[in-house]
Amino acid sequence: MLLAIDIGNTNTMVGVFDADKLLFHFRVASALSLTVDEAGLFVSSLFNHHLEAKVSRVSRVAVCSVVPALTEIYEKMTRKYFKVEPLTIKSDVKLPITIDYPNPAEIGADRLANAAAGYAHLHKAVIVVDMGTAITFDIVSDSGTYLGGVIAPGVQTAAANLAHRAARLFEVRVEKPRHIIGKSTAEALKSGLFYGTVGIIDHVLERIFEESGRKSAVLATGGDAETFCSDSKYIQEIIPTLTLDGIRLIADCNSKKS
Repeated sequence: MLLAIDIGNTNTMVGVFDADKLLFHFRVASALSLTVDEAGLFVSSLFNHHLEAKVSRVSRVAVCSVVPALTEIYEKMTRKYFKVEPLTIKSDVKLPITIDYPNPAEIGADRLANAAAGYAHLHKAVIVVDMGTAITFDIVSDSGTYLGGVIAPGVQTAAANLAHRAARLFEVRVEKPRHIIGKSTAEALKSGLFYGTVGIIDHVLERIFEESGRKSAVLATGGDAETFCSDSKYIQEIIPTLTLDGIRLIADCNSKKS
């Protein structure tokens, strides 16, 4: 079995694969105060609860992280609790896609995983939109080459920053409003955050289509994808576990059997 760990700035998602089948997954907060033992006890207890099996069934662990402080915690947890040397995903490991990028080391591990999974899902040119702390757009060609992408602030990030910087504004629940014209400050904020985010997504996609000379397929993932993507003109499918799928694909490329 493969334990796939996706460490994001806001949340960490953990999944367990048996071959290419995702048996279960769960999401927890990415707490910077997390200790090795807290991570180990939590992950192993959930593993045992969901599978009614011992952690010794895990033969491989792959870590995809954009939070360096937590990368080390989960690496140490893997060695201590699962007795496995983890694969930490970076641009210099074996990948199921090629990279056309001046400095591949700059590309986030989650973006590499998304690109790999998106291409494997469709086997053609694809743009993956990941909606979390940031909104990332990653572009892969028909031949499976990572071409680059776009990074914009995520909606929760924008909402928190707006409330922090504007004395008379405050944080609101991010959701689709009933009307675009707000009749209160809260309604106006909800409308701006929701339709502003949809506007960013579709406008960026249109510019990518224009620059690349084609209208590629678009997949979406991330914690906020369900909220916004049904209003996008271009997103064709939402795959909540896409990053975990990419981690598995990269882990398979780097396994001793490959």
